[in-house]
Amino acid sequence: MNSLTRRGFLSSLAALAALAAAPGCADRDALLDAPFTQLGPIAAGQSLTWIDTAAATARVVDVSRATLSTRTVTVGLDPVLSLARNGADEVLVLSRGSRGEPGIAPTPGTLTAIPTGGAAARTYVVGSPFNAVSQTDDGRYAVVHYQPSGTSGRLLFNPNEIAIVDLAAPPSETNPRRRTVRSFGGVPNAVRFSPTMTIQGTPRRLAVVLSDAYVTLLDLTNPTRPEITVRLTLPEDTRAIRPTQLVFDPERSTIYARAEASNDVYALQLVDVTTADASANDFRPSVNQLAAGRNPSDMALIGDAGARRLLVVSPGSRDARVIDARANTTLTVPLDAPANRILLFTAGSPRDATPTPRALLYATGLLTSAVSFLELADLDTRRGQNVETVQLARTVNNALALPERGALMIDHPSTGNGGQLSLLDLTRRTVSPIFAEVPLEGARFDSDRQRLWVAPRGSTRVGYITLSNFSPGEVRLDAPVTAVIPLGGTTPRVVALHDDASGALTVLDATEPQRNTARSVRGFLLASFLDGRTP
Repeated sequence: MNSLTRRGFLSSLAALAALAAAPGCADRDALLDAPFTQLGPIAAGQSLTWIDTAAATARVVDVSRATLSTRTVTVGLDPVLSLARNGADEVLVLSRGSRGEPGIAPTPGTLTAIPTGGAAARTYVVGSPFNAVSQTDDGRYAVVHYQPSGTSGRLLFNPNEIAIVDLAAPPSETNPRRRTVRSFGGVPNAVRFSPTMTIQGTPRRLAVVLSDAYVTLLDLTNPTRPEITVRLTLPEDTRAIRPTQLVFDPERSTIYARAEASNDVYALQLVDVTTADASANDFRPSVNQLAAGRNPSDMALIGDAGARRLLVVSPGSRDARVIDARANTTLTVPLDAPANRILLFTAGSPRDATPTPRALLYATGLLTSAVSFLELADLDTRRGQNVETVQLARTVNNALALPERGALMIDHPSTGNGGQLSLLDLTRRTVSPIFAEVPLEGARFDSDRQRLWVAPRGSTRVGYITLSNFSPGEVRLDAPVTAVIPLGGTTPRVVALHDDASGALTVLDATEPQRNTARSVRGFLLASFLDGRTP
């Protein structure tokens, strides 16, 4: 996000300054004095989109051509959030609208969908000054809501109000659909979405609203039906149980919820119910609490659909647990090193080349330098014999899972000697160091996960690792880099951003990144200053 004043930016343009001071230009003069604050850029397709918050415009920059193609799109007043729409080359812009001023009518909050290919934008009137957007993985639905830490900029607002938007349908009187979810004194912390689940023999998508001590289920397929709220504690229980992770089992229509400050996992099985009222829900959740050890931190489903079980790691218990919710049984697997993350993968091992489902249990942010490989076959009889511990040279700050490449890329705490990264081969179970000047924070995959790109802020070099052979490389540019953004498409590109409020970037070929084929462009955001500002 860049910020300066338009007057300061354009002070050298004497003609424009004279126009701004001319009679009848008071509104334009006020805009020139407004802070120039940008949201973005947001990558979608072969375009980057910046939002000018004071002017309420989006600047869409297409980098696929030798000469940049740019266009300006109007969005709602007071834009506060921009993000890429899942599964589509579109950018979503959430605006809070205006409270109104003397002689100026108030305007409602909106969600604007901007296709990057040049088609007309769609504006969904969500009404309230929301500040958060959650969307399904396919980008079909979005739920617009409030973040608990955000402010509305209004005298009064309802923190449990939401708006459900069908992004595949045009705006209408019923799209978006606004409603208030039931509350037991809390407010939504997050919204998650289920995959397609079969209820009453029909496919459904659910939105799950996470609040302190309870979750709320919304049937997106039948948005007029009432929500279902499930308490995770008794009314007299004052613990701050906060659900943070959901795992869905579509074959059994079951939702597993893990919560902070709880040693249990909550299994919500969606049971069909008979009702003659078409406006009522035709299912109800049956809740079961499953003991998961001390401070469970991650969970994943293992096994075939007919014998599906839940794998949970609990660093406080220094073990892994395999929970069968149907039989209400728990198998405890002791570990030599605590783990708080689970990576499921299918590969061979040093003793068996046959690709088989396996799990890697590891810890980030803990003082441990060992990981555990867990064989998922014959767990009931072998238990701890199915665990192999592999020692790393150093503890783990963060990790990037590359199961399709058979590897885990590990970011270690920085030292003065470099060597911050290493690669864990999931098949051979060996560790190879990669000496680096930068941590994994800020690293970006390209769209087909062929390369991992890094750009230390302030450096003039962009680095990458080719994931097919883990060969590193770098490209020297002419200006310091603030961020690197891979773009997909038939001709993948990588854009390096430079620190210039007027717009500055360098475009690299993602398949053959070389300095002599790079294209650098500056000043492409200047037009957004001038659009609609001169008489």
